[in-house]
Amino acid sequence: PPMSVNPAAPHAGRRPAPASPAIPGELACADGLAAWIERECCGDPVVAHVLLEGDDASGTDFSLLELAESRVRDCRFAGCDFSRALFSDVAFSGCDFSNADFSEANFTRCTFSSCKFTGANLFEAVLRRVEAGDSTFAYASLAKARLEDFAARATDCSHADIAEARLKRVAFDDVRFAGTSFFRTSLAGIDLTACQLADIVLSDAMGELSGCTMDLYQAAGIARRLGVVVKD
Repeated sequence: PPMSVNPAAPHAGRRPAPASPAIPGELACADGLAAWIERECCGDPVVAHVLLEGDDASGTDFSLLELAESRVRDCRFAGCDFSRALFSDVAFSGCDFSNADFSEANFTRCTFSSCKFTGANLFEAVLRRVEAGDSTFAYASLAKARLEDFAARATDCSHADIAEARLKRVAFDDVRFAGTSFFRTSLAGIDLTACQLADIVLSDAMGELSGCTMDLYQAAGIARRLGVVVKD
C-alpha cells in the first residue's frame, strides 16, 4: 500500500489543472520558424496561429521568441537558443529540443507529446499548466524552475537536475527518476508510487521527501540509504 512520509503534508491530493491549450482550428502553414519571422513578422519574433511542421532549425537563435496559439510537429530544434522565450497555448509533438537553451523561458497552457529535451537547459524556466507525455528530459536541467499545474506521463527524467525547483500541483505517472537530483526541492504532496526511483540525489537529511507519497518498496530503498536494516 502507498504510504505518506508525512500524512499532514500541504497540497496533498490536489490534481494539476489541465493544460487545455486554446488553439484555433485554422492555422497558417509556416515553412520554417526563422523564415516566417523574417518574412511575415519583419524580423520581430512574435508568432501566432501557425502550424509549423518538419522544420530543422538546429542551432538557431530564437531568444525572446513569443509563440502563441499554434501547433509544432516533427521539428528539430537541437541546440537552439530559446532563452527568455514565451510560449502560450502551444501543442508540441514529435519535436527534438536536445541541448536547447530555455533558461528563463515561460510556458503556459502547453502540451508536449513524444518530445525530446535531452540535455536541455530550463534553468529558472516557468512551466504553468503544462502536460508532457511519452517524452524525455534525461540530463536536462530544471534547476530553480517553477512547475505549477504540471503533469508528466510515461516520461524519462533520468539524471535530470531538478534542484531548488518549486513544485505546486504536480502529478507524475510512470516517470523514470534514475540519478535525478531533487536537491532542496520539496516533494510535499506529490505521489511517486507510479514512478521509478533509483539513486535520486537529496540533501543529507532527505527533507525533500517530507510529505510525498511512495510505496513500501520505494520507502524501503530510502530507508536503506539512511542505514536502516529493512526485513522482508
